[in-house]
Amino acid sequence: MYKHLIVNIDELWLKGKNRKHYFKTLREHVHLVIKAHNTEEKVSIRNDQQRLVAESEAGFSKDCINSLAKVPGVSTVQPAISIEREKGLILPTIVEKLKGELGERITTFKVRCKRVDKTFPHGSMDLQRELGHFLLKEFSQLKVDVRNPEIMIDVKVMQDNIFISTEKLKATGGLPVSSSGHVITMISGGFDSPVASYMMSKRGCKQDFIFFYAYPYVGEEVKEKILSICSVLGQFQKGCRLWVVPFGEIQNTIAKDCYEEYRTILFRKYMVETANLLARRVKAQAIVTGDALGQVSSQTMQNMSVMDKFSEKMILRPLVGFNKIEIIRLSQKIGTHDISVIPHDDACSLFSPKHPVIKADYVYMRNYSMEFDYTKLMEKALDESEVYRIDVLGECEEVIK
Repeated sequence: MYKHLIVNIDELWLKGKNRKHYFKTLREHVHLVIKAHNTEEKVSIRNDQQRLVAESEAGFSKDCINSLAKVPGVSTVQPAISIEREKGLILPTIVEKLKGELGERITTFKVRCKRVDKTFPHGSMDLQRELGHFLLKEFSQLKVDVRNPEIMIDVKVMQDNIFISTEKLKATGGLPVSSSGHVITMISGGFDSPVASYMMSKRGCKQDFIFFYAYPYVGEEVKEKILSICSVLGQFQKGCRLWVVPFGEIQNTIAKDCYEEYRTILFRKYMVETANLLARRVKAQAIVTGDALGQVSSQTMQNMSVMDKFSEKMILRPLVGFNKIEIIRLSQKIGTHDISVIPHDDACSLFSPKHPVIKADYVYMRNYSMEFDYTKLMEKALDESEVYRIDVLGECEEVIK
């Protein structure tokens, strides 16, 4: 088990005067994840030459390392061995490590050395050549491949020590959560909105999730599905909440009052307005949806434009230019795909018109809003919401009001 982790940071080159805040925000998230796994052990995290270095006497489990790879703002995670700054210690350490990993298998390798601290008297290129030469002598099954090696032996010379690693996990990347503001993400049981949430996590957005639960027109299994999806998405956040809003009464009322072809877009309108009411309560700055241009009737350019006019907060649509295959592939990558494919009841489909409007008339929708004021119904639905707190490991717990 590794006792040191090197957490390399993404998009750092974009940061100037706010770099200190950037590091602080990311470090807090990394610390939360590590402590969630190492609850009883003392863990230190320090900024070392524009990297975060975590150290634990008990070591870091594979689960902990995989969780860190989900932290937005982290570029890569490297489990590492720390040795003193002595050239003579490098080769024996690498040899011992490879003997435990290689066995008899034939494989390719490359040595990459980096002197982060330039006071170290041996040049990076010289070290690479020397180490590569000796490793070829020591291990007959090793072959050099500088372009696509199976094993990358990474040697980092720091100010106080040398790190050696042969593993590097590619992480989420992007910006640290909370560095770009607070949003309300409208979540559903399909593929799109969970992927939209992931995209906004990568752009540094703290999120509260809102799910419109159309009870009694759908069953409890729908809510369980949403909790499972949010459990996955919560692992890309540093603590978030899910608001399960009872919306069946509002949908039934809308279906009775409006033109049939306007049902779908009016459901959407009042969901957006309810999300805005929640945004006011929790001081969020924007609404996130899984809209992709032209994918369904409510996501035509005109319908999205009309929707924007009824939203007090900016609506962010990170998937607007994606096609369905791209979205499904991303859902597989982040771990929501197998949950999203589970069949579930959908009240929007239950009330769905045969020919939904694709070019909504803003004047009609505005006049409808003036004639039928659902503000009290929306406020009541928010007041009666079930609220769940989700931690960095994706554990969900209902908040007792």
